[in-house]
Order: sequence, then structure tokens, then C-alpha cells
Amino acid sequence: MSQDEDKSEVTEQSGQSRRQFMATTGAVAGAAALGVSGTAEAARKRHPKRGGTLRFSTRSDSRGLDGHRNYYYYVSHPLAATSMGMFDLDLKMNPKPGIAVEHTVSKDMKTYTFKIRKGATFHDGSPIDANSVKWNFDRIQDPKIGHSFTRSSIKDVNRVEIVDNFTIRCHLDNPSGVLIPSLTYYPVQFMSPNSAANADNHPIGAGPFKFVSWKKYDKTIVERNENWWETDDQGNALPYLDKIIGSPKKEDRVRLTALRTGEVDLIENMAYTDAVGFKKKYGDKFNTWDVPQVGTGYLGFNLKSGPFSYSNGAKGKMMRQAAAHAINHDAIHQAVFSGLSEKARGFYSKASPWFMPELERKYEYDPDKARFLLKKSGGMDEKLVLTSRDAYAYMHQTGEISHAMLTEAGFNISHEIHPYAVLKSKWKKGEYSIDSTANSYRPDPDRWFSANVISTSSNTKLRTGFNNPKADKLIIEAKATLEMSKRKELYQAVEEIINEELPMIYTHFIPLTCAATQNLMGYEPAFNGPYSTQRAGIRTAYMA
Repeated sequence: MSQDEDKSEVTEQSGQSRRQFMATTGAVAGAAALGVSGTAEAARKRHPKRGGTLRFSTRSDSRGLDGHRNYYYYVSHPLAATSMGMFDLDLKMNPKPGIAVEHTVSKDMKTYTFKIRKGATFHDGSPIDANSVKWNFDRIQDPKIGHSFTRSSIKDVNRVEIVDNFTIRCHLDNPSGVLIPSLTYYPVQFMSPNSAANADNHPIGAGPFKFVSWKKYDKTIVERNENWWETDDQGNALPYLDKIIGSPKKEDRVRLTALRTGEVDLIENMAYTDAVGFKKKYGDKFNTWDVPQVGTGYLGFNLKSGPFSYSNGAKGKMMRQAAAHAINHDAIHQAVFSGLSEKARGFYSKASPWFMPELERKYEYDPDKARFLLKKSGGMDEKLVLTSRDAYAYMHQTGEISHAMLTEAGFNISHEIHPYAVLKSKWKKGEYSIDSTANSYRPDPDRWFSANVISTSSNTKLRTGFNNPKADKLIIEAKATLEMSKRKELYQAVEEIINEELPMIYTHFIPLTCAATQNLMGYEPAFNGPYSTQRAGIRTAYMA
């Protein structure tokens, strides 16, 4: 431990001291009470009656098998069952000990020291130690290998120092209070160094289930990792399930039919129109779970060029205000989400630990004011384009209804629906005015604000072009702060700037409805959809 390390540092998610964090998450002597062994040496006693094969149908699938070149989305990729990183996640998306069981942070927040779980192994039986952990950091950070999303999570790590066989030290370029949530298994998943040569065909991970086979958008088979360190409160080894067969199905109706006909046991989501009456009609045959925020929907303005942009000065802002007054959130709530969503005033919903109850929407629905401001701005004859993505129904349906509302308010606007590749080209060229889109939930706010709001982000430059020095300063300050309450204050100030300056209009939190046959026991997804969390989800599920 370096001399400048502070043993009383707080963790970024909970505001707890290091000792409290370890005591409540299983990394010190009291760990057994929570069923997470501080080492991997605890007896792995199988529960005598819990097991079985789960047939699980999701909306999507991974693009490939190499867990560094690709990422396994923890809501809808069956391969995510094989994942683990330095830290795990609980049902509230708080980081919990995973491969790392202890950590300390230097006073300047530029040095993190991690103790690695002794006795833990990759799926091939090779040890998880300081050398293998450093190898994972190095391989992810290689721009020729690591996926950009994963690399961005650890971009502040300058170098990884091996202290001893089970201790590493990360030296950062900049102070950071967000490294811990950045090292959770999504997206920073670890793999065995032995699997590098064959990672595109047979990945060897470190999660609660291990890879057996995969055929894209057809079938994924994973089986129980018999060396997983987690236990239930009676000391029985987790996970209970022997095997999971993943069957990704893009179409909502096909997925629901597969559940109703007994082809699968669990589906990750169903269409909103089906979800409304499903519980009443089939509640005696199936269990359901409401996921209130898998993501956040918003309408993003093009501030780089065109009528809404900075180049149009005060008129551009007035046109954005007119557009905001034209959007009826209640209508979208009913027409797109069948009344199942929650209207958004910021990025985080009531279900999230980062919810900001005092945050208000600056420009509420007022079509008369929309028409007045549009006329005052002189923008009624400006030709505008609203774009949305074809792959997600709620995106283009929100685009369709927003287009109708904007047209009704007097905007001269067309609506175009495109695949992602076409949209990306249009963003680069500035060939759009508004984009109906969404972003998946981020357990730590920095992953939203530093990626999509701060002006220096490549994604901000590509999409909205938002540039606000005050917002930038607040985001940088929040990233270099450990205390959660202080960080929340800073992020709320950023949200207030967003709601005033309107680089985007937050519309709704994207919900999901999961359903399963009644013989699936012990299952519960996280509030934002992940199906594999500490002592929950597929780890405590079993077939009766």
C-alpha cells in the first residue's frame, strides 16, 4: 500500500467507508452471512433439490464471442451469464465484490489498489491472479482488440502494477471517483489468457456459468460453473441451475408465443400492447416482473448545424423551446408505451438510486406557446428532418407521434426511419434536425454524462454537439468526487442546464415486462433488466 492511500475513503455508489463496503458485500470475515466467500475455497455444497435447465428467450444477441472485442449486454444477451469483472452488481446496480474483494483509494484519487479473490479460477481452471488481471486490462486497452465501449470504461487507467500474486495497483491519468462502477462485469468482463487464441470460437470467462456453444440468433448453451464462489444463506453453492439454453428472438410476438406454447420458460420482454392485459389474462399460468427503466428515451437536437443549432443564436434556442412545448408526454406514454412508462425529467427514474426528485421539466406541453414561439423565431418555413432508428419500435413510434405533434404546432418537418449505419452517417454530416433515440441505463451517472453530455466526448460531438462550459465543469467535478450525495447535487445541476438549454428533451423511461412459467422459482431481474446479479436472477433461480 502506498503511503498516500487513505483507508477511510468512501465508495462512489453508497457513500460507505471502505470497511463498511467490505462488511456489507462479503469481502471480510462477515461475508458468509451474505453468501459471498472472501476466497473461493469455501465448500461448494450443491443444494439437494434445486437445479434444472432454463430455456430463456431474449430480444437480442451478442455480435461475437470474444468478450473483449465484443460486449455481452447484461439485459438481453444470453452470453452475459458467463461474465464477471473486478466487481459484481446487486439488484439496485450497486457495485459489489467480484474478482476484487477489497480496494483502497489514494487521497488524490489517482491510485487504486485491489485485492484479488484467492482461489478463484477461470472456467478452464486456470487461476485468477494479478498476472491474469493485468493481462485483461492490457488486452482491453489495445485499440486493435478492445471494443470502444469497454475501452472507454478504463480509459483513465494509465498502467497496472502487480504488487504481489493477489494485489494489483491501477495508476490513473486523472483523479476519478468512478473507477469502481467502471470495473463491473458489464462491460469490463474478464477472460482466461489461455483463451485468447480461440476466443472467437470458445471464450473462457469467469462468471457463474460457462460457455458450451453458440449459434448467433439461434441457440446459446451455457452450463453451471462448479467453481463459482457465491453461496446462498445456507451455504449451498450458487448458481442452482445446471444449464441455460438461450434462444434470442427479435420479434416480440414470436417470443411471447414461444412462452405460451411451452417452447421457453422465461422471456426478457413482450410488446407493450401485450403486456397490458397479460397479467389479467394469464396470471394463473405465468409470473411477470415489471422492469421500470431499461433505458431513457429522448429527442436529441442537432446543435452543430441547421435551424436548431448554435449558429442560429437566440432563434435556434427559441425553436428548441417551441419544439419542447409541442411534445405531449402523456400522449407518448399512452400511444407508445400503453401507459406502462414513466415520464422523464432527467436521465434517472424513481427506481434508481440516482433519482433526483426535485428536478423539474422547464418547458411543459403547451401547443399554443409552441406556435407562438415558433412564429416569433421565424422558423415556420425552415425544412426540418426528424430521424429515428428502425431496430427498436419505441424509437420510431416516438418519432412518429413527435412528428405529428411538431407538425400540428406548425413545424415544417419530415420523419425518416433508418438503420443505425445510415443514422450514423447522417449524424456525421449533420443531415438531421432532431433524433428520436434512447440510451440504456447506466449504473453510474458518469457513463451517461461523460459520454453523451460533456462537450469533449466523441459521442456528443457526433450527435447533439452540445457545448456548455458550466455543464462540462460540473461533470468533471462530479467524476473526481467520491461522495454520492455530493455527486448527485452536481449531476442535478447539469440536468437543470440540459432542461434549460435543450440539447435534448427527455421523454420517457423505457420499461420491460418479463414473464416466465410458474415452475421457474427464485428468479428476479434487476430494476433495469439485468438477469444475473449478486444472489439474485439466474443465480438463485431453479426449475421446480
